[in-house]
Formats: sequence, structure tokens, C-alpha cells
Amino acid sequence: MPVATRRIFVALVICAATLTACFTTPRPTASAPCVTDKTRELTIRWGTQDDSLNVIDVYRMNTKGEIFHYRGRVAETVPDEYLLHIDQSEYCASASSVNACFLKTQALSTGARKTRFVEYFNPATDVYLRAAWNPDLQTFQSRDMRKEYDQLMSLISK
Repeated sequence: MPVATRRIFVALVICAATLTACFTTPRPTASAPCVTDKTRELTIRWGTQDDSLNVIDVYRMNTKGEIFHYRGRVAETVPDEYLLHIDQSEYCASASSVNACFLKTQALSTGARKTRFVEYFNPATDVYLRAAWNPDLQTFQSRDMRKEYDQLMSLISK
């Protein structure tokens, strides 16, 4: 490779690294301002589970607004990977919305080969809520959770 070409290549690599560093923000180190002592361990999970294939596609959001993702075999412990983080005010709105939806819906568990779900898990208060429904059906009972699921999925696409 000629010297001039090598210099241009090195300059492009340095520019790309600099641009990447400028446009990526560091992961949050503290919980969102809406988080209290009782909700500091709150976890919100959502995704799709296919029982016939024993596969799950799940997203997990913690109180810092970090979102993790796992797709693979269903297991008790899921080795998820960091995906992205959202603005903490957006986290507060999402957590409040999920909580309100569970208070409104109370119970939703539709058995199917393939299910969509939303979970609200708070170990500090020993609360575990799970709503599951068949994604192929648009039932009256699942309408609020389907809307919530879509809102959570929109966090991923931003």
C-alpha cells in the first residue's frame, strides 16, 4: 500500500473513532429521579415467547433506563446483553405507564403456543406481575397491554 493511501486510511480511521466517541453517550450511573427506595430494584421486561420452539425474545429495562436484550433458549437465568439506554424522564413515564396499565388490567393470561408478555418485577415490595396474550388475536382484554407493549417496543427503535 503506498504511503499516501496509508495516511488517508489512518486519517479516516481516526475521524471515524472521533465521531463515534462524540456521538455516543455514556451509560447512566444513577437511577432515574422518579425512583424511590421501594422501586430501586424495579425491572420491567417484555417480549415474545415461543413454547413450541422453547425460544424467548426478551427486553429488560432497569431503573437507570438501560435496556438489555436476549434472544435464545428459555432458561431460568437469562444472559442478556446491554442494548441501549433511554432518557431518564422517558424511563419514568414508561415505568409509570406500565404500573398504571397493570392496575387497570389486573389479570391477563392467555395460553398459546406463542405469547407476548409484559412483566413488572419489584423485589423490594415482593411484587411480580405478568400479563401474557396471544399476539395473533386482538382481544378486548389484551388491548391495553398490547398498547403498552407497542410503547415499550418503540423505545428500542429510537
